[in-house]
Amino acid sequence: MTQGLPRIWIITDPNHPDGPVAPLRRAVEGCPPGVLGVQLRAKGASDRQIVQWGHELRAITRDTGSALTVNRRTDLAAIVGADGVHLPELGLPPARIREHWPSLTILGVSRHDRTGLGAAARERASYAFLSPIFHVPGKAQPMGVHGFRAAIAGVEMPTYALGGVRPEDLTPLLRAGAFGVAIRRAVYAAEQPNEAMRLFLRELDKCLSNGE
Repeated sequence: MTQGLPRIWIITDPNHPDGPVAPLRRAVEGCPPGVLGVQLRAKGASDRQIVQWGHELRAITRDTGSALTVNRRTDLAAIVGADGVHLPELGLPPARIREHWPSLTILGVSRHDRTGLGAAARERASYAFLSPIFHVPGKAQPMGVHGFRAAIAGVEMPTYALGGVRPEDLTPLLRAGAFGVAIRRAVYAAEQPNEAMRLFLRELDKCLSNGE
């Protein structure tokens, strides 16, 4: 069930002064294949803009051996040759997407509680982002590591921790049962995206080598 899934997803920020692609390109430079995934999320962008960014990101992720998904839009994901689509909590069920879009092999979902995770597992989602784990401006009350552990207990689906995650949070989150983490500000707010990503990869290597 976890085959082909990365340990770290980077969610794009279309509002970055340099756009969503340039910081991402710097972040993934030199990263080992298969470890990272990229979710193209661009609320408010036109279809043409999403397709343009999607093609650019597809070229980058193909070169780095990284997965690519597009937020919400199955049609645009297929057009840019993405590996899958990421569905919001009120989006279509993953099973419906599998029926009509068999070329999209990765179907991720966003969830915010245990009930939502259970529903996503029954709908055969590939994975879920559970959030917010830590404080994020404008988001709901964070659940913390203990809340994350309680929410995913017994859920047979790879679940990623999202929301204010820092490199030092990787070990406690993996110990709590996270398959990996999803990040955005950690990359796009960094002066040196590649160095920021290197810190995450260093911590991930440490966790995995210790059998976390």
